[in-house]
Amino acid sequence: MKNRMANPHTVQVCFLLNFLVSSLLYAQTPRTLTLAEAVAEARQNNPVLRSEQLSVQSAQADVVTAGLRPNPVLNNQTLQLAKPSSFPENTNALNARNRQVWWQVTTPVNVAKKRQKAVALAEKSVELTRRNVAELERNLLLEVGNQWLDAWSARRRLDLILQAQRNVDTLVNINQVRLRNQVITRTDLLRTQILADQYRLRSQTTRQEYLNELAVLKRLLGTSDSLDVALTDTTLVWKAGPTDTLLTRAHLTRTDVRFAEQAVEVAAQNTRLQEALRAPQPEVGAIYNPQNSIPYIGFYGTLPLPFFNKNQGEIQKAKVQQEQTQQVVRYTRQQVQTEVQTAYRSYLTQGENINRYGGILQQSEQILTSVRYAYLKGGTTIVDYLEAQRSWLDVQQEYLDAQEAYRRSLLQLWFVTGQLPTLTR
Repeated sequence: MKNRMANPHTVQVCFLLNFLVSSLLYAQTPRTLTLAEAVAEARQNNPVLRSEQLSVQSAQADVVTAGLRPNPVLNNQTLQLAKPSSFPENTNALNARNRQVWWQVTTPVNVAKKRQKAVALAEKSVELTRRNVAELERNLLLEVGNQWLDAWSARRRLDLILQAQRNVDTLVNINQVRLRNQVITRTDLLRTQILADQYRLRSQTTRQEYLNELAVLKRLLGTSDSLDVALTDTTLVWKAGPTDTLLTRAHLTRTDVRFAEQAVEVAAQNTRLQEALRAPQPEVGAIYNPQNSIPYIGFYGTLPLPFFNKNQGEIQKAKVQQEQTQQVVRYTRQQVQTEVQTAYRSYLTQGENINRYGGILQQSEQILTSVRYAYLKGGTTIVDYLEAQRSWLDVQQEYLDAQEAYRRSLLQLWFVTGQLPTLTR
């Protein structure tokens, strides 16, 4: 029998197809994100945050504008003799003796350091904008963290329902055999199948909820990649220090506190600028004035007399704004203290709830195992087993609720102490 060698062209086509299929499968593999990775990606790619960061560059342009010196002003006035024939010796209409010209160059004078104070105000406003962007980032990262937890919770609920569905599906297969052997009635099989169908419907709904949560998370991260959440995340294991330490850290690192403090500096600098603007703005220059071919030079100067307008309204408004910013600082510091204490107590409470569930979970597992064994041995009814199965799932879901509440309390504690933006640093 002849050995038929494969067609080289066919081999190359098969290899190329296998490579393309493998590449497609690899490209469709979702990226698994921890909470810290989600926070880091949101800081880098969130479109709203990137748009707000451009406002810093806009504020820096105001510094350039404030530092610009005023342009000099060139003024020309020309008077031509209307009837040059009135003077026989100047019969030419364009003769310089029939014309008077006024050239004037003036420029405002910087008094009371108005320009320097305007530059200082613009520079402090740049820093205020930076701190405002940092506060927007802090709130955005809280939203990202909560959305990550929403997706994590939906994924865990899906896994629980799928596990319960597998348990009931296994019992359905066993009961089908037992029904053929006339060990149980058809009612027992139907009850088991109904519960399996209920779990199947719940799993489909929960799977769609999970996909919806991932879609929102991808929008916040500014990505279109296929994502998944890490079910085990070491980032969420954290031991908080004493309340005093947390308060001190919050006052030093929270961006809303720093924003309020910078707003006080901006208001104070604005007050200094407005007080400088009440000084009259002089304007000086030089004059060159040829009159009937006779040149004259001179000095030009103007000074508004501050009888009525001394910038009183803007000065008064600047002082009121300065007082307002000081009150905001005091209120913000009080708010920080309240939020830290509340979040810390919630964190401790949720941690204690997690610890109490250890025994409850163990008892629930033991009850389900015992009832299942007793039912398969004919020691109890299908009603007892299905009730035990539902009770087991309820306990598991309650424990998942407790885990979610604990993680949210930890996330909130990071938020109120200013630690959330530093998870990846």
